[in-house]
Amino acid sequence: MHRFFILFSIAVGFTWSATAAEIPAWRTALSTAHPLVGKIWRTDAAEFVAPAILIKQLTVADYVFLGEKHDNPDHHRLQAWILESLVAAGKRPAVVWEMIDEEKQAAIDSYMASATRDADGFGKAVDWDRSGWPAWQEYRPIAEIALASGLPMVAGNLPRKTVREIGRGGLAALSAARRARLGLDQSLSVAASDAMLNVVTKAHCDLMPRTALGPMVDVQRARDAVLADNLVRAKIRAGSAVLIAGGGHARHDFGAPNTVAVLAPNARIVTVTLIEVEDGETDPTRYASRFSAATLPFDFVWFTPRANDRDYCAELRERFKGHKKTK
Repeated sequence: MHRFFILFSIAVGFTWSATAAEIPAWRTALSTAHPLVGKIWRTDAAEFVAPAILIKQLTVADYVFLGEKHDNPDHHRLQAWILESLVAAGKRPAVVWEMIDEEKQAAIDSYMASATRDADGFGKAVDWDRSGWPAWQEYRPIAEIALASGLPMVAGNLPRKTVREIGRGGLAALSAARRARLGLDQSLSVAASDAMLNVVTKAHCDLMPRTALGPMVDVQRARDAVLADNLVRAKIRAGSAVLIAGGGHARHDFGAPNTVAVLAPNARIVTVTLIEVEDGETDPTRYASRFSAATLPFDFVWFTPRANDRDYCAELRERFKGHKKTK
């Protein structure tokens, strides 16, 4: 539904005259000369667009998904720039964080009600340094814009304890009422289950047997659905909402946007993800393989330099050394 909305918005035309800060210069240094770096690809039209076109679409959306690679600081700085641009255009969206568990919402509300609020204080309030996510300084620009603009902040993710319970015992770790609300009481189709299993298997570098990864599909389904649930609740409060999350949660084929579309059938949804370029690959459509998909599962893709050249699969192989893979 959201792709039809985008086409409609172009047809009727929108004027965006807000003044936002300049797009930040790259902090990462790998492949900055790559032809795709800095370009924004619009998947439905199969064309590159200017940042102003992207912001026009986001300004009239109810829900904005901003996907990222967690350890790339430029992704967070671009997310902050997009948020600032929305504010400059008159929007006041709630900001929902994948990186903050639901159980921290009380701490957020308490901090937001305090007399002095700053980004570092917010990070301390949610105990970020012990969260396992990349350093707070990388995500700090997002919080700075949100706090300076008085935007609601929302904890979006499942608590780790619940994630572990789902991994061990399935979706019954969630209440029956919540499972029903989020469609988690329904079995996936064979095609959807296979597609999600392909993604999870690739995320584990094909080092684990598919038969052992079924619980991870349940975890992914639950996290996507709960992020969507918190996004919809946040939108009721603020009128619109932005999700800061990994790119996998922002995909519109079977990520969190699907649940939002069920919970809010008439929602105007736009999905954006930030992607690091690959040396020698200049065709934007070929980046779909990163998501185990035939086509890019996002409305817009913004290409950036790489933060590092870590071989994550080599690191995982080292961790799995001594474990024999079975089918």
